Amino acid sequence: MFNALKTAAIIKFINPYLEGIGSVEGIEIDKKAKSIVARVVMAGELQPVRIEVHGYHLGADSITIPRFICSKPWIEAALNRFLANQPFRIPEKARSAIKLLL
Repeated sequence: MFNALKTAAIIKFINPYLEGIGSVEGIEIDKKAKSIVARVVMAGELQPVRIEVHGYHLGADSITIPRFICSKPWIEAALNRFLANQPFRIPEKARSAIKLLL
């Protein structure tokens, strides 16, 4: 049950950032390995893409993802070019929950 709540919370946190691009339909988190695997349905696409993150760094007020792996090479290239190694600020009201989940 906790995993279902954790998954729902993370999806609720991420989806507003993807508005107009797509939405997360499923996510698996391995806290020990610092890995995340998400199934994302991109706008206009029928099949979800798989996006993997390994070795993320959770800071006091941000998360940094060193590299993305994706089932679609062009999405992987865009994620790595524009988002990898960029800190994503975690809103203050979400920090304690995110740290618990990740």
